[in-house]
Amino acid sequence: MKVSIFFDGQNFYRSLTRYEDTLRVDYDRLAAWITQQVGGPSALFSGAYYYVGLSADAPPAVEGFLKGLELRPGYFVKREPRVRRSGRCPHCGAEYEYSTEKRVDTSLVADLIQYAASAAFDAAVLVSGDDDFVPAVEAVNALGKQVWVATWSAEELSKDLRVRCFGHLHLSEGVAAFRAERARVHERAPGRAAPSRLARAAAAAAPASEAELERGLAELQRAEARLPHVSRGYFVMRWKSHQLPQVGAEREALVQQLLDAGRIEEFQVRDVEGRLVTAIRSRARDGALREPSGDVALPG
Repeated sequence: MKVSIFFDGQNFYRSLTRYEDTLRVDYDRLAAWITQQVGGPSALFSGAYYYVGLSADAPPAVEGFLKGLELRPGYFVKREPRVRRSGRCPHCGAEYEYSTEKRVDTSLVADLIQYAASAAFDAAVLVSGDDDFVPAVEAVNALGKQVWVATWSAEELSKDLRVRCFGHLHLSEGVAAFRAERARVHERAPGRAAPSRLARAAAAAAPASEAELERGLAELQRAEARLPHVSRGYFVMRWKSHQLPQVGAEREALVQQLLDAGRIEEFQVRDVEGRLVTAIRSRARDGALREPSGDVALPG
């Protein structure tokens, strides 16, 4: 049996971070695990296709990850452009920009059906729980091929999609088989270091107004729509915006006040080089995590 894998990159990344935001994946071992789960020990891996939307100004680390993925045997990355959109904050009226994917799902659907028709696989594994793929699954079924669906949790799988697929793989059950482990000598237990000059200056800053907090939150959401994760240091020192205070102590003060107000939260995540970084993400007023309007897919 020949098995091909089709990744909805954004869906995979977001689900992975919800499952365990520090998990790093060995993609060769992931492909092998999926292939054997579907077809048994004698199954043949016949390719993995990773579909992702990219902005023209995507961070170099994103492209570095994708190029590394392409160098793995049997992996192919299908890039589609992201388009810019504008929105307005419902609380303060400030305008902001964000980007969203274009043609990613349709590209995946077209390839899935074309490869089924050309007998490139006997079974396809769709790594996404989105019910937008139901018509494509039905088309592949009609061609006499199997379609399996793989998700990190059952809650992320559309019931309409599940009943049309041959089977369901729980990726969480294979973590031990494809978790990437790498020793990092630079990782040490955090100490109680003295506050930095930036932190001391931020602590002495005047409180931000509600309008300033709203603008800061809107800018963080704009950053979330363009980046796989938003590190605190990057947002404070490098994120370009006319809606925020100057980089440095003033912006650090705004971030800290957003944290203190419960409007955003910190979390730990590993970058593409495996380094542990402190990132920030927005929260709704009720304290629930906001879903980003779009991500550049950057698992691991």
